Amino acid sequence: MTMTKLFSFIIVLSLFSCNNRRNPNLSERRLRALINDTTQRMTEVPTSTIFSDTAYIPPVGAKYEEIRSVDPASPPITLKVSLPEGEKQPLKLSQFGSSVEYITLNLPNEDDFFLSLTRVHRSFERGAASWTSNTQVSMLGDHFITSDLLGIRLFDPSGNFVQNLLLPEFEGQRNAQRIDINYGVFKSADLIDVTDTRAILGFVDENERNFWAGEFNLENKPLYTPQAELTPFAPGVEMFPVRNFPSGMNIDDNSRFSFRGGGELLGVTFNNMGDTLAKFSNHVRLEEGQTRGPANSDRSFNFRSDGDLFFRQAYCDTIFRVESANRIVPAFCFDFGEMRASLFEGTTSRTHDKLLPWRLIDLKNSMILIFTQNRDCPICRERGEVTFYCTLFDKRTGRPTAIDMRSQYPENALIENDIDGGLPAPLNSIRREGDVIIATYTKRQVEEILKNNARIISTEMALKLNALVEVLKPNEMLVMKIR
Repeated sequence: MTMTKLFSFIIVLSLFSCNNRRNPNLSERRLRALINDTTQRMTEVPTSTIFSDTAYIPPVGAKYEEIRSVDPASPPITLKVSLPEGEKQPLKLSQFGSSVEYITLNLPNEDDFFLSLTRVHRSFERGAASWTSNTQVSMLGDHFITSDLLGIRLFDPSGNFVQNLLLPEFEGQRNAQRIDINYGVFKSADLIDVTDTRAILGFVDENERNFWAGEFNLENKPLYTPQAELTPFAPGVEMFPVRNFPSGMNIDDNSRFSFRGGGELLGVTFNNMGDTLAKFSNHVRLEEGQTRGPANSDRSFNFRSDGDLFFRQAYCDTIFRVESANRIVPAFCFDFGEMRASLFEGTTSRTHDKLLPWRLIDLKNSMILIFTQNRDCPICRERGEVTFYCTLFDKRTGRPTAIDMRSQYPENALIENDIDGGLPAPLNSIRREGDVIIATYTKRQVEEILKNNARIISTEMALKLNALVEVLKPNEMLVMKIR
């Protein structure tokens, strides 16, 4: 989207508003003060928790009008996405940091395991669903927190297991290759958000639709020693039943942003009582007469960078920054040119010559965009109809650098370790966590990388990865920290 088109787009957006037009010119400073002033409402719930109780009923409607406007002091950066021309550059860890540290996370039970390319099969009353799942690793202060279908666990800075924060309850088979879930008796443990030293957790009974929410704060000492028995609710985590839990990610201590990305709404913000603060309209819609098909080729994503929350809706050019509870600001704008896919084309498999975002990796001063020509699906891969590309963008200027992944698919691509000459980092596992970048390795993941990269991987790199396969166990995960 060009700057001229962008500003025209902003003018059009300014014509849209919520039904509630109270205080349309309310300043952001005043808005923040009003949002944070929950004294009267908070008297109805215990002061020890930020979550609403089941007796509280939020008022109907949004309190404030949505605002979408460019920040004059920080206008959006254009990210031009195109098929690479000329020589591609390899990715190296020295582009993102100057030191590397390795930490092994250890689950206390040798029969336990981390998820890595694990097939999950979920049975419903009227059918079934199947997908591949991996364990997610995040930083909670200087500790590590892992989350997957088998639970949310806490590890100290050295990788030692500290405690289970929240465990699911379900019947069915479970091993490192496959997990079977009876959906009717499945109670999921969800890591809703992590900010600094605080983790927000959710526990959902999928059959009864009961919801509990809780908070674990690393600063509440002392931490607990490893538990002898696995229990759903761990010491140090207080869970409260809630009716209108403000889902989404924290904007600040008193408000949350829930990304919708489809239907009538792009997103909704709530305060911690569940009151609706603002509703953001969805402007990525089908044109009159068009019908959405079964396929979906584009992806939405969100991430936190330097304390701010960013999101991008599928088939939208813009990456927004959540500025306040009722304002989103265009931060980056993709420019796909004539190879941009519309919502209609993407959902009706008309993507043969189109470029589609696959994953965005936020780093300190740059972004890595992995994208495809044509949509990514098993059939397209089998027929050789999808091609992956990778571009590194400078976040300050938008300058693109075409990257040589040296692999057909991004899940097998490696980043050369030119800092200490040690292990290469798997491209698809790296993520920014505050001031550090982490990459993760499981035994099965490394085995897959070696198998799929047999023809292109160097002898030296293969030796290092084979040595890692020999020592890693299913109940262990190696974490690389790059600073």
